[in-house]
Amino acid sequence: MGNHQRCWIWGRHLVLETLRAQRWPILEIIASEELSANDSRVVLQLAERHNVPVTIATSDRLKQLSKANDHQGLLAKMPPFPFSSLQDLLNRTHGPLAILILDRIQDPHNFGAIIRVAEVLGMHGIVIGDRHQADVTSAVARSSAGAVNHLPIVQQSNLRATVETLKNSGVRIVATAMRTGVPLSDWNFNQPAAIIMGNESTGIADELLQLCDATVHIPQAGQIESLNAAVAAGIVCYELQRQRNAHTTLIELLHESQHVDTASPESP
Repeated sequence: MGNHQRCWIWGRHLVLETLRAQRWPILEIIASEELSANDSRVVLQLAERHNVPVTIATSDRLKQLSKANDHQGLLAKMPPFPFSSLQDLLNRTHGPLAILILDRIQDPHNFGAIIRVAEVLGMHGIVIGDRHQADVTSAVARSSAGAVNHLPIVQQSNLRATVETLKNSGVRIVATAMRTGVPLSDWNFNQPAAIIMGNESTGIADELLQLCDATVHIPQAGQIESLNAAVAAGIVCYELQRQRNAHTTLIELLHESQHVDTASPESP
């Protein structure tokens, strides 16, 4: 908690979203005396509802505490981020599991953007390690646009053991790579899947690669060697949901067709 990135989150949208969600409990809110009357009213109402103390301070004081100019008049003092458990994630999942496993993603902006895209595209959660991995900080929360409040994030001390647990539960483990393996659209994502995204520089650790059922790559036409980790995660998550949505639509059409056939009068 000594690092200001861990002590405070700031920005109107992020603070209000965190206050409403109540997933990451806020210890204290500091609001600028220059905050609009409407924003002040919303903050005070939500804070009172959730028993969060509010202090009014100058804009300069908010800048001093956050070490940032873009605080937008709202700061929230936070405890350590409340990670979910793997079992909670598995118990809450509806339909075939769809999660991302991040192997040592170190850039907080990449991490936040991955959380955001995973939440938007309907992934069930994210699993991270506890070493050489960006923590959930203010920078991550802001980059996620508040998605840290809605997507389960599981932190594990041993990713290899976690992958083995998932495999034993019938989950297919898919590694992402630059050019090796099958094209992304050729892999069947209509089955429980955990997709591993590797470190920005070194990729996926060998001990995890050895456990993977398949390796997929995003076909590329340009000259740049690889995609940004967050962009790649977005493409992979989109393909998974595209396949599952198409599969669901097909099943619904088949059910409708069977219903029509059953309801139709017999031919003379």
